[in-house]
Amino acid sequence: MEVKFLSGVAIERAIKALLAEHDEAHWAVAWGTCTPLAKALLAQPEKLKSITFGLAFSQTDPDLVDALVGRDGCFVVKTFPGGTYHPKVYAFRSGTRAAAVIGSANFTRGGLGKNHEASVLITGSTSDPALADALAFAAESAKLGSIVSTELAQRYRLSCKIAARKPGPSRDPFKDLPRENPNGLLSPLIEMSWAEYVRAVHSSAHHDVNRSLNLLQTAQGWLSAVGSFQDLKPEQRKAIAGFLGARGKALGPEFDQDWGLFGSMRGAGDFMNRIAENDSSLASAVDSIPQKGEITRAHFDRFRDLFVKAFDNSERIGGVATASRLLAMKRPDVFLCISKPNRTAAAAQMGFADRDRKLKDYWDEVVGVVQASDWYNSDKPEGPEGRLWEARAAMLDSIFYRPK
Repeated sequence: MEVKFLSGVAIERAIKALLAEHDEAHWAVAWGTCTPLAKALLAQPEKLKSITFGLAFSQTDPDLVDALVGRDGCFVVKTFPGGTYHPKVYAFRSGTRAAAVIGSANFTRGGLGKNHEASVLITGSTSDPALADALAFAAESAKLGSIVSTELAQRYRLSCKIAARKPGPSRDPFKDLPRENPNGLLSPLIEMSWAEYVRAVHSSAHHDVNRSLNLLQTAQGWLSAVGSFQDLKPEQRKAIAGFLGARGKALGPEFDQDWGLFGSMRGAGDFMNRIAENDSSLASAVDSIPQKGEITRAHFDRFRDLFVKAFDNSERIGGVATASRLLAMKRPDVFLCISKPNRTAAAAQMGFADRDRKLKDYWDEVVGVVQASDWYNSDKPEGPEGRLWEARAAMLDSIFYRPK
C-alpha cells in the first residue's frame, strides 16, 4: 500500500485519473457541484456503485441533484441525526485493486482547486485495511441516503432558493418547505417574479390597491399602539376581525373603510361572540404572533392552540377563515386570509383541495407555499411598491378573490 500527500489542484487531478483507471467509484462526500468532472462521472453509469452526496445547509448544487434523478447507485443524505453528514471519501476499485482520496476536499469548485485543501492518496489492494474500510464506509454512507426522485430534486432546488436569502440556512434543507403539500411547490405561483406579482395585484377587478393597503395600515397602527389585542377598543377589535357594522363608520375616517375586505366574518357567530366578549385566549393567540421579525412554525402552532382554546365551550369552533383573518391583519407580510370567495383560486394555485380546511394544515398549505415563492423572497423595493411588499401575503387576496 502506498500513501501520497495531495493539495490544491492535485486533488482533482488524482480523482480524475482514478475515475478513468478504475471500474467502480464508491464515494461519500458532503457537498458537490455540477462540474465537468461531475459530468464525466455521470457519463459512466456502469461505474456508479455507491455515490452519496449530502444536502446539509443546501450547499450541494441543485443542478447536480437534478443530474442524479433516477440514477442507480446514486444517493443524497437529507439529514443526519445529531450532526451533519460531512465526509470527503473518494474510493475506487477494479477487481482486487483499490485506491482512495481522503481528506478535506468536497466535490466542489472550491474543494477541488480554489480552497486551501489537503488529502492523501492511498493505492493498493482491497485486502489493505485502510482501503477496505474506505470502501465499506462508502457503502454504509449510501444506506444513510435516499434515491433521488424528481419531487426530491424539485423540493431541494426550492430549498436552495430560500437558503440563499437567509443569513443562516437550516442544516435540514427541507425544514422551511411545506411538509404536506408537495403539489403547492409545483405551482406557477412559486416562479412568479416580483414584477409579475405587482402586475397581477394591480389588475384586480375587486381590490383598489391603495384602499386595501390603507385598511391594512390602519389595523397595523392599532395593533402596534397597544400591548395586547385585549386593549383595543371594541370597535377596533370588530374591524380587525372583519365584521364592523355600519354604526362603526361614524367613529371617524379610520373606521370608515370596507372592513369586509380580506374576508368578511359577519356570518361567523361564535367567532363574533368571542371578539365581542374580548376572550382572553383569542387575545393571547393574536399576541403570540410577533409584530415584527421572523414568524416561525412554532409561533403559528402557539397561535393555533390558543385560538382553538377560545372555542372550548362553543358548539362551533373557529376555522381557517376566522383564524387567518386575524393572522393577516396582524402580519400581512406573512399570512393570507383564506375564505370562501378566494378559496377556489387559492386552492388551484397553492395545490390544496377546494374544501373547508383544517387549521393545523394552514402553515404547509398556505404559508409554506408563499414563503417558497420568488416574488415573496424579493428584496423590498423603494418607493410605493415597498408598501405593497410589506403586505404582500395578504394582498394575494386581490389575485384570488372571486365573488359569487
